[in-house]
Amino acid sequence: MSKQAEWIDAVRALTKTALRPLVDEIDRKGLYPEAFMRELGGIGGFACVGTEAEGGNGLGLSAQIDVIRAVGGECGATAFSVWCQSACAWYLHQSENEAVRTRYLADVLQGKVLAGTAMSNTVKHLADIEKHLLQAEKVAGGYVVSGSLPWVSNIGEDHVWAATAQIGDGYVMFITGGRAEGVSLQACPEFCALEGTRTFGVRFDKVFVADEDVLAAPEAFAGYIGRIKAGFILLQMGIGGGIIDGCLGVIRLADVSGREINRYLDNGFDALQTALNQAWEETGPLADAAWHNRPELLPTLKLRLAASELCLAAAQSASLHAGAKGYLMRSPAQRRNREAMFVAIVTPAVKHLRKEIAALEAA
Repeated sequence: MSKQAEWIDAVRALTKTALRPLVDEIDRKGLYPEAFMRELGGIGGFACVGTEAEGGNGLGLSAQIDVIRAVGGECGATAFSVWCQSACAWYLHQSENEAVRTRYLADVLQGKVLAGTAMSNTVKHLADIEKHLLQAEKVAGGYVVSGSLPWVSNIGEDHVWAATAQIGDGYVMFITGGRAEGVSLQACPEFCALEGTRTFGVRFDKVFVADEDVLAAPEAFAGYIGRIKAGFILLQMGIGGGIIDGCLGVIRLADVSGREINRYLDNGFDALQTALNQAWEETGPLADAAWHNRPELLPTLKLRLAASELCLAAAQSASLHAGAKGYLMRSPAQRRNREAMFVAIVTPAVKHLRKEIAALEAA
């Protein structure tokens, strides 16, 4: 067994001992598993998207996706939180600003500082889906940012996160945090799932962002977003892959006593497993290409769309295989359906993906 395989097994072992007992509280009571997040960071669970010199392990995007999948096999909500942390580390790794990397990257890679990504609005804005909600003006030594974002996940008073503000016809991307002057966190309406992800609305009231906290200045933004976008999307494959693994577990258990009748259902265990394996065969090479700054956006978007659709199919199949038991609130199948729907609506959502794919194919 390779060193990487042994390490992924250690991640899986931690999820079973430290995360599995918390899943119901995370899902139904909105528990944020901070201790698990920090333990995961302690064994290198966020470290793949940084080099050893940066404080990571240099294993790359593909290995980080495998970590997120391992977490998602137990809990889709926590896999999303791990994605948030991983995405922020990815942004820092790709920044050309040495000052911001030096200040934040090692601590985010090692889970000493927990981190989010406030990029949903920006990604949708760049696809002509909605207007940009944060505005910036240039001042001496940095920028002043104002506006509000409706929901940002894996954040808190002691967390940091990445965000983008519009400045004229351009954009500046930066790191800020819950203790920055002018930042306020606001409770969100209750979600049907993913409550245990520390998701808040964030208001920026003339927040100063120093040049040292800038990930990409306006003149560098276009190239920077081109470097990070495919990785940002591919990391989400781990969330979907983990949820599908969980659905396969439900189906396998249901088939112990119900295989004879369940064989009449679509999307049985073998068909779903084959589709997941095929998706993973595509994920690795695309992740390696993005890691080496050769991102392939169109196949990445198509793969991510296929993952959303497969996730929905697997979750529905899990419920049908489980039968009436799968309709109980405490059933894993019930939770997996709500988690799978999140994969299909989180940015980039199914409709967003189809819009971008159509535009790229037309071009």
